[in-house]
This record gives sequence, C-alpha cells and structure tokens, in this order.
Amino acid sequence: MTPSAPKLRQVLALLVLNANSLVTVDQLCEELWEDHPPLSALTTLQTYIYQLRRRLRLATGQNGAPFGSRPPHGVPTLLTRVGGYELRLQDKQSVDAYRFELLVERGKAHQRGGALEEAARALKEALDVWRGAALVDVSSGRRLSAWSTQLEERRKNVLEQRFSLELELGRHHVLLDELVEALGDHPTHEAFAGQLMRALHRCGRRPDALEVFRTIRARLVDELGLEPSLQLQRLHQEVLADRGALTAPAVRGRTTGSSAPQSRPVAPRPAQLPHDVSDFVGRKRELAQLETFLGGDWAGTGMRVVEVHGPPGVGKSAFAIRAAHRLRPLFPDGQLFVDLSTVGDGKEQLTDVLSACLSACGIAREKQPTGLDELSRLFRSWTADRRVLVVVDDVLTASQLRAVMPGGAGCAVIATNRYRAHSLSTGRKIVLPALSTEESLQLYDRIAQDRRPREDRTAVHELIGMSEGLPLVVRAVAGRLADRPCWPARRLVDRLRTNQRLLLELPAGTQSLMSTVALSYRHLPGPSQELLHLLLRRNRPRWRIDEVRALLPARTDDTETLLEYLVDVHLVQEFLPPDGEPVYAVPALTRQVLLQLLSGAGGAEKNGAVHSGPADPVAGRRTGPVTLVKTAAPGA
Repeated sequence: MTPSAPKLRQVLALLVLNANSLVTVDQLCEELWEDHPPLSALTTLQTYIYQLRRRLRLATGQNGAPFGSRPPHGVPTLLTRVGGYELRLQDKQSVDAYRFELLVERGKAHQRGGALEEAARALKEALDVWRGAALVDVSSGRRLSAWSTQLEERRKNVLEQRFSLELELGRHHVLLDELVEALGDHPTHEAFAGQLMRALHRCGRRPDALEVFRTIRARLVDELGLEPSLQLQRLHQEVLADRGALTAPAVRGRTTGSSAPQSRPVAPRPAQLPHDVSDFVGRKRELAQLETFLGGDWAGTGMRVVEVHGPPGVGKSAFAIRAAHRLRPLFPDGQLFVDLSTVGDGKEQLTDVLSACLSACGIAREKQPTGLDELSRLFRSWTADRRVLVVVDDVLTASQLRAVMPGGAGCAVIATNRYRAHSLSTGRKIVLPALSTEESLQLYDRIAQDRRPREDRTAVHELIGMSEGLPLVVRAVAGRLADRPCWPARRLVDRLRTNQRLLLELPAGTQSLMSTVALSYRHLPGPSQELLHLLLRRNRPRWRIDEVRALLPARTDDTETLLEYLVDVHLVQEFLPPDGEPVYAVPALTRQVLLQLLSGAGGAEKNGAVHSGPADPVAGRRTGPVTLVKTAAPGA
C-alpha cells in the first residue's frame, strides 16, 4: 500500500509529520522542487494528492467537514484546505515519531517524580521505536531534511539521558556494549565518551577508561582543533587519581530531589555573553527581582521570561548583561546572546540571527533549514532538554522574541524591549527608572575617577542634572572629560549650554542618545508620529487628555490610545497627580532629540534624504516631511 515513487513518499512524509495541521501548497512545492518548481507544479501536486487518496484509501473529507473536525472513527482523512492540505489522524501514535515523543514525555514525567526505574524503562521503549535512521527511505528536500536533523538530534539526547539514568541505577556492566556502540557511531560525542569512561571505571577497568579519553582527545584535536571540555577533563583527572566510586551507586527510589534533566548537550556549550561592565551602579532592587524569579525553585513546567523595559539610554542592555552573568552558574548548558538591533535597522534578517544561534549550538549551517519557522522549531528542539539562558537585546516586536524562544522548561530568557506595547503576555516585566542623583554621581566618578581631586564639583553636579539620570548620557559626558584630562568640567558645561546638540550626540561606546531615540522614533506608526509632532510644536511642560484631544482632528476618538502608545514606547511620560487626572509630558532630553531630528527636515529634503511624513490618524492625509536620520544601532 505504501507508495514507492520518491515524490509521492516525500508528500506523504511531509503530511504525516505535520498531521492534524495545514501543510500549504508553497511548503509542499518547496519540499518537492525547492526554488525551481515546474510550470505544472500545481497540477502535478494535485495528481500526487489524488494518488495518495486512492492508494492509501484515505477519506477525502469533502462533505463540508469544518476545520479541526474528527474523521470517521479509525479512518485517516486527507482534507483539502484553503491554500493546502491536512492529513487528519485520530490516533497519532500510529506514527513512530509521535509515539517516540509520547514515550519520552512519559519518561521525563517519571524522572521528575523520582521514579528512575520507570523513567529508564520508558526512554528505552521510546528508543526501541526506531528501526533505522530518520526518514531513511524518503528522498528529502529542505523541510524533510530539517525534520530528519531534528529527529536524529532528539534521538541522541534521549539516548544520552537514558544512559545517565541507567548509570545512576548502577547498571554500568549492562551498558558497556551499548556505550561502545554509541561512541562508535558518534566518535566526537563527549557525553557518550564520559559515560563510557565512568562505566569502565566502575567496572574496575581504569586503563580502558583512560584509553577512551586519549582516543576522543586525539579525535577532537585532529578533526575539530578543540580540547576536551572541562567536564571531561575533570573526569579524566578523577580516573587518573582513582577517585570516584568504582562500585555502582545505590539504586535510588522515589525522591523529592531536583527534577533537572540529567543529560548534557552534545555540542560545545555556547558562552556568548558580552563582558560585564565594571562600573555598573544601582539597580539593586530590580536585580533582586529578576534573580528571585529566574533563580528560584524550578518545580514548574513553564519556561521563565523576564522582559526589561525603559526609556532610551536608561541602560537596559547593561542591566540584562549584569543579571545574566550573575545567573550564569544556574545554566550549565550555555548562554546565548541575541542582538536584534541589526534586525531593527535592516542590516540582517531574523533568519540570519537565529541561524547564527544554531551554529553556536553546534548545528552546522549546511544542516539547517532556511525558513524562520523551521529554524525556530530546530532551536526549540535543541534546547528542549537543556538549561540554557538566552539574552535577547533590543526587541522591537513580540514576534521577534517568539522566534528565538528556547523550548525547555529549564531554560530562561532575559529580553530588553524597546516598546512595552510589543511584549509577550507571559513572564515578568521590569521597568528600569532613571538613576538617582547619587547613583549618577557614583557612575560619573567611576568613569572619570582620576579627575576627582581637582574637580569642580558644582560643574559636575550641573552635568549630572543635564543627564536626567540616563546612564548613557552620564557615560558620554564622563567619557569625554576622561579623554580630555586638561579640560575643566566647567568648560564642558558651557559648551553643552551653547550647543544642545553636542550633548545629544556625545557617544558612549558605539551609540549616543540621538541614535537610540531616533531608532525608536523611526519605528513609530504614522498616527503616533503625527501626535508627537503636534506635542512638539507647542512648548508646554505637561498636557491633559482634553488638551491633547483639542489638537487632533474632530473625528479622532482614540486620543487616549495614541497617548498610551507613546507612553509604552517611552517617548512620553505619564503622571498621575493627586486629583487622579493623568497628565503627559515629553522628557526634556527626548524632546531635544526629536526637535533636532525635525529641524533637519529642510536640509535633508534638498539632499533627497527625507521620508514622507506620517499619515493623519483619522483622515489619512499626509503631513510635512520628516527626517529619519540613519544612526548606529542602539543597545541601551
């Protein structure tokens, strides 16, 4: 009954691996012909679907069955959907891949409950489902190749976890042959080598255990140019010194101990965190909140996410990196740093960023799929049984963050978000306030410490007042004076008072307040830009809602929504006075940046560098030209 034609088998495999969900025509054509479908691709595909229905006696489901409806009992159904096809299976356990996953989840549940015997038995039963390589008899295109890689990686992870459980149960004698076979199939797999060394050591075969280390070290050095991991080197030292138990450990029964996975990753553990800044100040309360949430008891099954918000220049990136370094020991399987600023300014695609993450996890680029959804699934699979910390910097939209989310409950995410309105609905949110005057002075002194004995502290206090508690600006002015040791602080104060743009453009590393505010402004929708223009044209310190409403066209009925969006993107501040009526203001430095951007519209227009202005929030008319300055990507 199973078709033998290669193309038919490809179509069937893709439908089965996506059972009970839509497979689009585009996905099927990409799998069959990649980037070069024939002119008759749609007709040919319809012929393949017809042949599958006829040969496998699949119900057609063409009797008006609604989406998600169940086929007749026990009868697989190949439904025609808008834009594609859906293979509906009432019992997905009839597919080996799904039965394998079900048994793995059962084993993990037993392990969390401390029932190691049952956990090992379930994992062995899951591995017994395999009768060869994944999709071994199917010609694979891009999508099936990605599935095959994902399934094989999952199989290795489960095999490693099962070996760990069996060793914990004291079955090292029984495991020897399987470990030798596993290491033979994967000769550079450090986890299998370590497990074989431990089993040999416990069997009293110390020379053989040492020989395993010498063999894998030679392979790693010759083939990859890498030394063995620290974990494997420590095990080698234990065997050399004859430390560790030569006899089997006592078999554990049910326990209330940690339920963290016992397996360790196959690939080198990524350690991508940028260096922690030595002059970091403040944020004690916020750091405590984050560490309490991410570093507490891991009894739950959900992955933990912390989103860090705050105005441009408030130090979100530095805060996330400081927290990640402090939490690093809790995530032994790796730490990934994902910089989305290059995606926000158009220099890279999200697929490129995610592909780089997978490469850091040891998955070669030539083995990776090309689509964003497939890359995300592969990343979730790699992280499913690991404890990995992912720091995602400069998120613009929730969809960006979802694409790089890991898949394991033992993982955690720290994300810095430019827009509070574009965040996830789950997890914790921390809003960073501006630094206090004392904290700003402390940061200034740490950067310009050699100047303090001869410093005019009155001038320094004036500089701190100009910075509005933004670490980016404090770093910029302190760095400028540190680079000009002969300048008195008063000179910089006088220059900043006569040239306001200088303060906005002073760089702190690779960014300035001008660049980071400009990027936030650039991504505003048209109605929000229009409202911001109206507020900037009138030099008022604060606005009530009715005053803002009077600025907008009479047909605008969502004034509060527009204002709240600008508050969420940290370009407008909201205050609640004692009478309870909210008032709104554009922060002084942010206002200066936006006015500078708008004041350059005329000159930019002459040079052909002006984008057309935003649409009216109601009528759809265009306003005057708005300059969108090209700037360095922010990281604050």
